[in-house]
Amino acid sequence: MAPRETVMAKASSTERNAWGPWSVSVDRSKGSFYIIIAPERNGKAPIYTQGSWIIKRSDTDGSFRQAKVFLRSDPGTFARIYPAGSRSRIDIVAYGGVLYREVAIPLPFEELLRSPFSRIRQLTDDVIDWDLFTPDPALYRDMLSLAGSVRDHLPSLAYADDGAIDADGRSVLISTLAGQSTPAGLNCSGFVKWLVDGMLHPITGTYLSVASLRSRMAGWRGSSFTEKFEEDQDPFFGLDWSRALAKAAWSTFYPSLPDDSPLSNDVDDAPFALRVKDADPVNGGSAYEAFTDNFKDAGIDVRGLKAILFVLAAREPGRFYLAQFNSRDPKPPSLRRYFHIAALFPYFDDDGVFRVAVFESAAETSLDRVLADRDYEFVKLVRMPAAARFEPQALTPTP
Repeated sequence: MAPRETVMAKASSTERNAWGPWSVSVDRSKGSFYIIIAPERNGKAPIYTQGSWIIKRSDTDGSFRQAKVFLRSDPGTFARIYPAGSRSRIDIVAYGGVLYREVAIPLPFEELLRSPFSRIRQLTDDVIDWDLFTPDPALYRDMLSLAGSVRDHLPSLAYADDGAIDADGRSVLISTLAGQSTPAGLNCSGFVKWLVDGMLHPITGTYLSVASLRSRMAGWRGSSFTEKFEEDQDPFFGLDWSRALAKAAWSTFYPSLPDDSPLSNDVDDAPFALRVKDADPVNGGSAYEAFTDNFKDAGIDVRGLKAILFVLAAREPGRFYLAQFNSRDPKPPSLRRYFHIAALFPYFDDDGVFRVAVFESAAETSLDRVLADRDYEFVKLVRMPAAARFEPQALTPTP
């Protein structure tokens, strides 16, 4: 490999091989220099284009430190490869989550740099699930059809605190079942009920009752500590509500399913134990911090939500998720409360780009909005089936 002085003296250039033109440039930062090799697309070469390599070397002696390879045209998904004696090791990172760490590659690092990435995949495919990065967009069509139908109906909806539509079409208050005053609307809980009802009605011909969804599942969550707060503070309302909706949906679509547990549709996976501290496309991605487990009564740290949705979209294509956001009260007795619900639709578009459609409180928002909300500490995900047919209730004021 070229010595440090030769590399640093080289001007940016465009090189060609059998796969087309490649931009080659050198960057320097924090005691290292970086050789950036990126495929050109339409005359441009973003450093995070799929197939780009960023080779990190010491600015002192030119020794190799790591190589970062972007797995999709997205700065959030990459492989980090680094020397390990006479071998190399590889980490796989998706949206901050370290999905695989220190997987051995039986090649010296410098030989690996001269190898096509297909060889690296071949040498590690008994450990790394590379299918995560080759999704089939066709598998998301029913779910996207549902999301499109929800989107089309949003102009007919409005937000109202504590609002929902009951089985008989009345706009009611969830807490009392009394009729809403004009103008009627839906809160976050009433909105996801409206969404699920629209999926189930073509099959059942009926809609779910608010009273049935309000039933507490005290035997399935909480503890002796939280039991005393059930009546006056109802801290698990959002979790119970979403689990009841999921149970109704799965039992309708798959009536032969044997499991009667309301927890059977929870996402209990903990696909990674570390997350990246620095997401800078060039030099970030090598410092990790511990990531919490997926707790039964809390879920996952919100900071890992996008990474887990990526894994779920790849491994369970076509499902959407009810997300229950929760946090502890800052004041004693530090009770954890579930206070918001959103519907999350993770998918890969026709170009293979990972996206998430977010619907909450009778509106379409974004995952960026969710992740930026400092009130959200943890999120519990409940998996949902998706159907293309959608027949929702109309929102009308109750006389």
